[in-house]
Amino acid sequence: MGAQNGPLPPPREDDAAPPAEAGLRCRKTANTALRAFIDLMEEAAVDGWVSLAEIRRIGNAVMGAGGPLAASYVHAETACVTTFDLLATARQRIDHLGRLITARFAHLFGQPASGIERKHLPQFFAAMRMILGEEDYEALKWRATAAVNRHRGPDGLVDWEACYASPEATLVVEQVLVALARSFRRFEPRCDWFLILMNSNPSSVSLGSNAFVPKKAEDKLTRGFTEIHMVRLFEALFAEMRPERFDAALRAGFIDRWQVEPEKIFGPLFVELRRLGNQVGI
Repeated sequence: MGAQNGPLPPPREDDAAPPAEAGLRCRKTANTALRAFIDLMEEAAVDGWVSLAEIRRIGNAVMGAGGPLAASYVHAETACVTTFDLLATARQRIDHLGRLITARFAHLFGQPASGIERKHLPQFFAAMRMILGEEDYEALKWRATAAVNRHRGPDGLVDWEACYASPEATLVVEQVLVALARSFRRFEPRCDWFLILMNSNPSSVSLGSNAFVPKKAEDKLTRGFTEIHMVRLFEALFAEMRPERFDAALRAGFIDRWQVEPEKIFGPLFVELRRLGNQVGI
């Protein structure tokens, strides 16, 4: 866990660029066929010579081969189709900062009883942007993209588990969580604002990074996202910031970055979440 205190500078251009390696899977498939062709040529050679007619015969045999070579082609084609499908999906997931944050509570999507759904993400990201402020939000987006691209393989796919656990990704996540926790120091008005935003169009709420104005009480009558959902989401989101998750090294690093113990930043939020949880029956 970690972060820098203050805005993060954008990464170098080469940090944000994916690897230039391409065609490795097709090269492997071609190499398999070429190796079979070379082996057959060596078997057919007489005193190191192979006739043109024999070369043509062997070539036709390789191109129409069945057995292990044909199975290799099928395997390569299946792998390519799978990779292309994954890449097509990955290209649609360009919000790398959002993915790093969502990974903390994504397991709730598979629990219908949690009430946390993917449809809540746009509102949540809007709240995160407002709390962080545009400058820090954009800098963090750059850093998140750089962290992701450092874990992108030659095939263009990302090793997400390695990325989530990487120091550069946890630095980004920690800065977001610190900003959110500090924003909720005035818990009740900020909680009220957050619930309104999660149940409305963000454009209908005029806010800055540190200024917020709750809507009228009648605007909160119908809610799809309630205090119960907020407690569940926040408890999952901040789970790694619980005191028991910090060993001596992590604690020392956190204090060095923020000049304060993690309990000072996250402790008040955990107290309020527990109080709110008890209040709503969690």
